[in-house]
Amino acid sequence: MADEDGKARGKSGFAAASPLTAFPFLMPFNFEQLMELNRPALNAMAEANGKAYDNISALNKTWVAFVNRRLKEDFAVPQQLAACKTVQDMLGVYRGFFENAVADYQAEFEALSKLSRAMTEEAVSSMEPLRKR
Repeated sequence: MADEDGKARGKSGFAAASPLTAFPFLMPFNFEQLMELNRPALNAMAEANGKAYDNISALNKTWVAFVNRRLKEDFAVPQQLAACKTVQDMLGVYRGFFENAVADYQAEFEALSKLSRAMTEEAVSSMEPLRKR
């Protein structure tokens, strides 16, 4: 709504303030200048985010491959147990299963921790240019 002097007024009856008059410190810069001022930081963050996305997807891909491999072995155990003729055969199946599972999980957690460490080191190194400014 506008009154007789042409100024827009809100529901409260006060003149509506433009963002530039409400925040005078924004007056010297326009949006393009602010973007240019922050361009190096924005580029560094975009690069860091891209690397982080790639690393997280590699981590997830490794984990999913491991889970699929373990599920195949886990689902094979009932068939192996069904083929057992003696208690010794059954204990052998269980022993082999648990030895294999422990070795697989240990190797996978080691691989995931190496990937996580590399991911962290890469993230820290990608932030170095920002620290030097």
